[in-house]
Amino acid sequence: MLTAYRLTDRQPDPLARGDAGEVPDGAAWVDLVNPTTAEDAVTEAFLGVDLPTLEESREIEFSSRFYVEGDAIFMTASLLTGVEKGEPILSPMTIVIAGERIVTLRYEDFRAVKQFLALADKPGGHCDRVPMVFVVLLEAIVDRAADVIEQVAANVDRLNSEIFTRRSKRRRERSLEEVISDIGTQDDIAAKTRESLASLERLVRYASLVLPADFDKGPTRGRLKLAGRDIQSLEAHITFLSSKINFLLDATLGLISVEQNEVIRVLTIVATFFFPPTLIGTVYGMNFKYIPELDWAWSYPIVLATMALSALLPFYYFKRKGWL
Repeated sequence: MLTAYRLTDRQPDPLARGDAGEVPDGAAWVDLVNPTTAEDAVTEAFLGVDLPTLEESREIEFSSRFYVEGDAIFMTASLLTGVEKGEPILSPMTIVIAGERIVTLRYEDFRAVKQFLALADKPGGHCDRVPMVFVVLLEAIVDRAADVIEQVAANVDRLNSEIFTRRSKRRRERSLEEVISDIGTQDDIAAKTRESLASLERLVRYASLVLPADFDKGPTRGRLKLAGRDIQSLEAHITFLSSKINFLLDATLGLISVEQNEVIRVLTIVATFFFPPTLIGTVYGMNFKYIPELDWAWSYPIVLATMALSALLPFYYFKRKGWL
């Protein structure tokens, strides 16, 4: 899908495409989402350079993600999406700046773009120039990453309470195996968020070096540096959360081991209670012809009482030791 925008003093204004599907006159920003071959072609004519394919955007080497071709600057970052659906994935987003024209190429409906359009309409947005579009879009992407990190932090706190508070209602409703699955999900989101932030940090550093001098006009350069500092602080926070997630995983595995040991302990104690009576019953179950006690009138109740006493004595001993 191709959407062309004209830059105004407030929110970017979408333009209707021509009958031939070309980018309309007056457009300064073209947003491509899963573009068709025809949309790629008209956008390349709009920019005057070729756009990278999806496979090229996914390449991880620096030279494939950040480069200059003619007057166009290509920058690609991996953004996290699908968190709300429970299927977090990283998808590339390419930003191309060529003079007073900017193109965003993406293959997922990133929530950050919607947040960008909302930010652009607020006081201070003023996306009337390409540099401001780039900076405000980058700020929206960073804000979205911060939202994801806040969500992970809240889930980690919930898991921490669930694991270590034995009277928690949720702790009784879910097994530790289910908790481990939840921990794995949060760790996956945290790892992908950290990878996304690393790619954004590289994008900011590259942009600071190669973007034209007009980025120094107004607050754009300062906001770009501030976005870079925000990314670094978010990287530090997600690293802390990752270490906490690993601690919770180790703690959960330890609790599983403790619960298994508790089961073994109970079974061992129960077996100990019944071992002496079983031994006595085995003795009198032997098929010998002469067993003197067989002729006693009270032999049966005496043996039953002995078996009961032999089971109660270990119980009393374990009770005094505090093993029960």
